[in-house]
Amino acid sequence: MKMRIFRKILKRPLNIFALSILFLIVLMAIFPKIFSTYHPFAMDYEAMLSPPSLKHFFGTDQFGRDIYSRCVHGVQKSVLVAFSSILLACFFGTLLGLTSGYYGGVVDLIIMRICDSFFAFPTLVLALFIVALFGNSLINLILAIAIVYTPIFARTIRGATLSTRESLFVKASKTIGAGDLRVMFVHILPNISSVLIVTFTTNLSTAFLTEASLGFLGLSVPPPQPTLGGLVAQATAFLTTAPWMALFPGFVIAMIVLSLNILGDALRDILDPRL
Repeated sequence: MKMRIFRKILKRPLNIFALSILFLIVLMAIFPKIFSTYHPFAMDYEAMLSPPSLKHFFGTDQFGRDIYSRCVHGVQKSVLVAFSSILLACFFGTLLGLTSGYYGGVVDLIIMRICDSFFAFPTLVLALFIVALFGNSLINLILAIAIVYTPIFARTIRGATLSTRESLFVKASKTIGAGDLRVMFVHILPNISSVLIVTFTTNLSTAFLTEASLGFLGLSVPPPQPTLGGLVAQATAFLTTAPWMALFPGFVIAMIVLSLNILGDALRDILDPRL
């Protein structure tokens, strides 16, 4: 099954391009020291605001720090925050969605109204409020984005559970005495895994953008640790004199989000039976 999906993805050159970019990004996040050419905090006062060159691929900032190396280390923080937060949101959202869709009634009503209260606020505004309330540490940032995206998973999984719980194999498992937990996690969850995979992939790209936006506003990982959004924010004062300071971090953000969206669309086309 997994190999069949993988072979279908590799049939399109655009999907291969997206997978290659994401594989490179993962390697950068795991081994940033291998890919960086300088220490992210090292300052070269003789090369301040230098344009891109063979010595500094992405140029330098106002302190002479190598922007390429700072982008590599910024990728590590951004990937860690986005992936961890979506993983948490997927876990808790799936639990809530399964419970709501399976039991229905008052349980469904309470869970969905709580989710609706979160949907009343824009994603970035709600994450901004949570981070500003508890502080911009790495753990708080991950939890804030996870809280924002949990209702999205809950509503999606609830819809899939509602359509699956009436299937004959679910009714048969109940007839032979299977408990609620067994029905939910052994029979229903594996059959809605395609919905879960697509939801995870598509929301990972938006979570990455949310983290970059918070970094731009100064509410991501606190300085001096570099983040992609923070690098763009620091470059706003030098857009006319040193545009490469904002161009390259912004380009890295765009490539990651584009690759995730391409992969999400490919998985949706393959796993969605309606397509």
